[in-house]
Amino acid sequence: MNIADNKEYFGKMIHNWTSEMKNKYVITGFIAGKENIANNRVGKVVQVRIDAGDYGSDCVLLRHKDDTLTPHENQSFWLIPDKFNDYLDEIFKDVSEDDSDNYAYTLQGTRSEKGFIIKSTLKDDEPSPMRDIKKAILNKLNESL
Repeated sequence: MNIADNKEYFGKMIHNWTSEMKNKYVITGFIAGKENIANNRVGKVVQVRIDAGDYGSDCVLLRHKDDTLTPHENQSFWLIPDKFNDYLDEIFKDVSEDDSDNYAYTLQGTRSEKGFIIKSTLKDDEPSPMRDIKKAILNKLNESL
């Protein structure tokens, strides 16, 4: 079996993060400026910081098979189906075990947080580019219904 960019390997697209997704395998959408390979797109979800990424996107920390812990911002994510867990567990057998409930993870040397889903620091009515885009899309959808 080879993980390639193929619909067969994509599970459901993630729109809202839930606690059940902790340590699950995901694949990201395309990453601009990087070779489009599984090495930099497949990982285990370590921590999700709501609205903490560029432009107000979510910042998702993924543990990759080379044991790097990488923040992903402005990305789409698909949950890899459980039928691939045995295969992926073998590939990821030598990576660090992450437990965001017990360990704090730091971004950019200053933003240390403990927990799996870190709530937004933005107020509910505070705008961000991503919130503005989501609102505009919802308005268009509501107009068409």
